[in-house]
Amino acid sequence: MDVEDEVKQVQFIVKAASALLQGKPPQVQGAALADLLAMWLAGHLILGDPKKTKRLREGMIAEHMKTVRDLIEINYRDRIEPELRRRSN
Repeated sequence: MDVEDEVKQVQFIVKAASALLQGKPPQVQGAALADLLAMWLAGHLILGDPKKTKRLREGMIAEHMKTVRDLIEINYRDRIEPELRRRSN
């Protein structure tokens, strides 16, 4: 699978998940996203080495949060700002 196919899959999943989360209270959205992230992380392990597994997961969390932080401004610009402009007209 090439990068373009991966991007299309990501976009499809994000659209589907967004539809499920839309209109739900923030605490429900946050809990669902936290559980999905925990499921993803739980599948990453180094068999027989809990300490290395913990380090692996901590590193993945750190990298994931960098990506999340980078996406905040992009999502604000592309999704939130247009909606705020639409509402103010």
